[in-house]
Amino acid sequence: MPSDDLFDEAGRQLTVCNSCRYCAGYCPVWPALELRTTLELQDITHLANLCHDCGDCLSACMYAPPHEFAVAPPSVFAEVRADTYRRYVWPHRAPGRLGTGLAFAAVCLALALLSRLFTDRWFVVADRPGDPYEILPHVPLLIAVGAPSLWATGVFGWAALRYWRDVHGRLADLLRLRVWRTTFLQSVQLRHMEGGGAGCEVPGRRGFHLVLLYGFGLCALSTAAAAVLQNVLGAQPPYPWLSVPVISGSVGGIAMLVGGTGLWVRAGGSGFLWALLVLAATGMLTLLLRETVVFGPLLLLHVGAVATAFGVSPYTKFVHWIFRMLSIHHDNLER
Repeated sequence: MPSDDLFDEAGRQLTVCNSCRYCAGYCPVWPALELRTTLELQDITHLANLCHDCGDCLSACMYAPPHEFAVAPPSVFAEVRADTYRRYVWPHRAPGRLGTGLAFAAVCLALALLSRLFTDRWFVVADRPGDPYEILPHVPLLIAVGAPSLWATGVFGWAALRYWRDVHGRLADLLRLRVWRTTFLQSVQLRHMEGGGAGCEVPGRRGFHLVLLYGFGLCALSTAAAAVLQNVLGAQPPYPWLSVPVISGSVGGIAMLVGGTGLWVRAGGSGFLWALLVLAATGMLTLLLRETVVFGPLLLLHVGAVATAFGVSPYTKFVHWIFRMLSIHHDNLER
């Protein structure tokens, strides 16, 4: 649907919702809607990103299709969120599974060539089992992961600033730390996906989403712990099985596989979800087989998956977290 028509239709449906207010206690969207007597583009954008798409409002709505009013907030909100990604993130077109797969193959090939350049051997076997720097030296490895990570961070940051200026305005309110505490807790608990109490309309989606989220967090903790051990304490990899990097990375990798697979089955797959699953699977195999001859190729596959996932993340549905968190923060400030 063209953007103007989309927002006209969203405004029409939300006007009906604002007159009814049956869903006022379901989630923050409807109390936030009640604060607005007129709906501008930025208001509709904020409400759509505040929605967690649980679907409870549609199930309870007396004006849902086939009623002539044809009110279906989850559907129109989903279209508005997609419009948000196109407006605030550049480039606007998200890579699909094929594009993500081609990027992954290209990155892995480049890493294999770098490994050949620095080690003078193909499919190198580490003399010290589990030592990644015998496969790819520290600086090239850091660049391979750091460059796409910094790029994604820059894209996220610029999109976040533009979005916040449009839906809220005052940049100083981004520094309201007490409000951020509430915002952060609501975000990491996916509290607003519970809807009117019946839970998400897609069985298990909230649970799998949480497992994937916490698994990703544990993997980030593993990377941070390894950086501290190496750069602060001077301990070089590989690390013992009972070390913080290995334990948190193992639990996080398993959680990502469980959560990502569950989401794939329950809610459908995407290029980024596929990249996360490959990332988690290659990470676990790299750890389990780090003392074997396949450690080198598996490490290159894992680093390629990390670089690909981070590089494409701003152009996939993964970007929704930044707009949703900002809308939650804006809503908490309004309250």
